[in-house]
Amino acid sequence: MQNIEKVSEIKATVSAMLKSLEQIEKGAQIPESKWEELMIQADIIREKLVTLRSRELREMIEKISAAEETKKLVQSFAELKRAFSDVQLNISKSVIPVPSSGHKKSEDFTEKPNSVLFEDEGEEIELFTDDDTTSILDSARSSKHSWRTDLPGSHVDDIKHAITLNDKLFYIKELFNDDEEQYRLSIERINEMRNLEEAVDYIRGAFPEWDEDSPSVYRFLMILRRRFDA
Repeated sequence: MQNIEKVSEIKATVSAMLKSLEQIEKGAQIPESKWEELMIQADIIREKLVTLRSRELREMIEKISAAEETKKLVQSFAELKRAFSDVQLNISKSVIPVPSSGHKKSEDFTEKPNSVLFEDEGEEIELFTDDDTTSILDSARSSKHSWRTDLPGSHVDDIKHAITLNDKLFYIKELFNDDEEQYRLSIERINEMRNLEEAVDYIRGAFPEWDEDSPSVYRFLMILRRRFDA
């Protein structure tokens, strides 16, 4: 199911790129920001293809491991079957006396556990607390976005090292409303944070209008993952 979703995302991105390329083919003038968007879309497609390939390789490894485990189980079952046949043969050649009081002892043995099994009937065991439920819902909510599941790339100690000049100009225009000072302060603030969740909480609080599924925000958050999660 996840592979189908990834393929759909790739097809949608490719479709958007084709429209822009058709305009270029017809001789239309493309603004610089549109070229930057095309470059980002190409990077997104590459990252999603890498993620798909990684999943495919992992599934192949899991299938090979499962086949090996099945083979071992079949061999163990065959050995157990042979051992059981040997036991049956030995029993058939022997005479095993049965004590007359054995039936009574068996009844005593089976009666005692019954009273213990139902002794605590009526006690309720709480499997999940409210905090656990909230945590599960939060995890499900956060897993919807592609930037959470795609491979982020190599680790960087400073976010600025992962941002090219073209990326910087693009982010200032598309995400920070042409405010270079706000961009600079935000990068410095994020660099000082301890983990990805803290950085994402800051982004969501400072820029609630950002769409986490848009190409520009996706690209920016993937850089955050390279800083904290790679």
